Amino acid sequence: MGVSEGNTEKLVYGFTVDPNYSGKNLPGWFLMNTYLQRRLSCSLRFEPHDDFERGRKAVLDGGFDLVYANPFDWVQYMAQRGFIPVAKPKEHFDEVYLCSRSDSPWVDFSTLPERIRIASASDATLVHMVGLFLLDKAEVDRVRLDFTFTGSYQSALKSLLQGQVDFAFVFNEVFASASRITQSSLRIVSQSDDAFAFHAFCISPRMAHLQGQLCEILCSMEQSEAGQRLLKDIGFSGFEAVNEDEVACLTALAEEYISGHEAIDLRATSSLAIDDSAFLVAREEPGEETK
Repeated sequence: MGVSEGNTEKLVYGFTVDPNYSGKNLPGWFLMNTYLQRRLSCSLRFEPHDDFERGRKAVLDGGFDLVYANPFDWVQYMAQRGFIPVAKPKEHFDEVYLCSRSDSPWVDFSTLPERIRIASASDATLVHMVGLFLLDKAEVDRVRLDFTFTGSYQSALKSLLQGQVDFAFVFNEVFASASRITQSSLRIVSQSDDAFAFHAFCISPRMAHLQGQLCEILCSMEQSEAGQRLLKDIGFSGFEAVNEDEVACLTALAEEYISGHEAIDLRATSSLAIDDSAFLVAREEPGEETK
């Protein structure tokens, strides 16, 4: 987008982050906007989103040029808008916990009920994909799964804690940042430990000329006091460059999931009865927060 100033046009690049960060560390991300803007010598406008679908659509509609995105999304941004992954958090990977409440009878896969009610933020996230893989590995028939899609990781956890479902796919960052009381109210039935998926800063083709500079700025943050303070504010120890092999691996995995997800018809692949009520969509009320 451009802002006319006489005979010149000043570019303003839109910056947004994965909706998971709309409910935490948000002041830090506004500071990150200022930090990057000054060092890149360009104009950035930070705009967070609190819902995966709206946030993803805004990027795919061309409204943003700099995105800190979850792996499922940045793969789509690459394929559909030509985005370039630049940097990722150091020693920080996206993992998934399959959780029940600590007071529930569901303690492991052998005790699962016939109908398995699970809260998930969205079926278009890597957390959901890996959660399904955990159940596949345990040979749990997907037709037994009744999903409630809540729109955010925090509200998926809240649905579990409030007893609306029996299980939830919980993003490891959300679990780690939860209070001790919340953590003690949960039981981890299974978890991934693949250490391959990660969020990343990505830029659109309009910002491609700033790729090297942005990567250098992000990867050197821990070398200054100001950068260290900001890293602490947003919850990371530092950033490092994304390499081509990592991009290829995640791209192949996400594309495999997307193609399989679009092709599968559970009614045709299982002898168990299933109807549309197995796919519910719940939306978090505005202003609500996970306690």
